[in-house]
Amino acid sequence: MNTADRSVGHIDYAIRRRFAFVDVLPRIEPVHPEIKDTFVKISKLFVKNFNGLVDGTSIENADTLASDFRAEDVWLGHSYFICKNDDGIDKGKTEADPILKMKMKYEVIPILKEYIKDGILLDNDEIKKVMKDLLSEYGM
Repeated sequence: MNTADRSVGHIDYAIRRRFAFVDVLPRIEPVHPEIKDTFVKISKLFVKNFNGLVDGTSIENADTLASDFRAEDVWLGHSYFICKNDDGIDKGKTEADPILKMKMKYEVIPILKEYIKDGILLDNDEIKKVMKDLLSEYGM
């Protein structure tokens, strides 16, 4: 959390008192087919039992996630990995590829770097491998 976020923390409490909140966990179903493997790879940085995760299953933190955090609170959502037309149909590979690459380069990878810098994700060999793969795959 950056300092700007911390300074508005009291506003967050005021909003939470006035509105209902529903937890929506990341799901693989809406993820674009071209990037499902990447979504799974990144999800496993947060959730140990991701492959067997179904509704109602307890989430088990991955070993790469610092023990101070819950996966539910920091796990990157599926919205980063969706690329649909206005009619809700997945865009084709040639149309989706540059959009997904842009999302990875300017949204997902920077968040993961911040998580590592802030100690949310532990800087270990597994994280280094995933980051190296992402950086090489998405042209950074």
